[in-house]
Amino acid sequence: MGSEHTAEHIFVGSLSKLLPNVKVKKVEHTDKGNFIYLICDKLNWQVVREAEQITNRIISEGRNVKEHLFNTLDEAKKIFPTLRAYEERISGKVRVIEIDGYDYSACNKEHASNTKECDFFLITGLSKAHNGTYQIKFEVGERAKAKALEISKVCMETAEILGATYETLTKTALNISNELIDLKKRLRALTIEKIDKINFIEKEGVKFYHQIFEGLDRKILMEKVGELIKAGKVIVLIGNKEDRGMFILARSSDLNIDCVKILQEVLMKFGGRGGGKSEYAFGSVDIDKFEKTFTYMESFIINWIESISKI
Repeated sequence: MGSEHTAEHIFVGSLSKLLPNVKVKKVEHTDKGNFIYLICDKLNWQVVREAEQITNRIISEGRNVKEHLFNTLDEAKKIFPTLRAYEERISGKVRVIEIDGYDYSACNKEHASNTKECDFFLITGLSKAHNGTYQIKFEVGERAKAKALEISKVCMETAEILGATYETLTKTALNISNELIDLKKRLRALTIEKIDKINFIEKEGVKFYHQIFEGLDRKILMEKVGELIKAGKVIVLIGNKEDRGMFILARSSDLNIDCVKILQEVLMKFGGRGGGKSEYAFGSVDIDKFEKTFTYMESFIINWIESISKI
């Protein structure tokens, strides 16, 4: 455990030289990995990787790790002006760990006696939480080497899948990401165009919108259905062919029909499932039963509308 603490000191010290406003909030060492929680304005992979490279250089230099004891934090700061310390948690005597001439940090944990004992340092994760807090995951020594080999394997396999090389993997992934963003924009535009032309019939003063679509943007469909039912006396039944057949059944607030009950009963009849509320329900069924389910539900709604005149 001492090497993990020492490597973490070297890394945070290196990061502090690149981003002076960095402040360590918490450090955890678990079976799932080692974690540093930092507070800073902005952190990205480029800065983290640069600090990682510096950390490994300091490790390889074999610097001695020294311990200094002081009666107070102020006393320690007089000797080491660049001392890093989580001051809110410090009271009384202070133990300072010095990475020979490189970093000075208040810490009461066990440490290596020389940086070479850390062997190798590897960042394995970077994520942002909230309020400027970042989580950095890392490994040290043999676990770091094993993780590096694992990451290398994943990168090479991914490159092969994408038809790229190790050198072009990042660029290829970025191009695919941009293409996906563009396709999503086109799909949203197509969905809006299609839903704006949705078929409907009008019976007994009730507008019944009903149509099957294929592969349209689910979120946009749901939003558009919400807009349609804002008008009075409206029922909407939409089917969307995806991996499964997706259904939306909704109605305006002035109609007394329980959409979720109808949807659940019909979908159950065909081996599907659904949920929602009385005004807005959604569900799915196996694709081979999709059109038959839609036709059954369509007929059910039309019969209900026609029954209004008989009440």
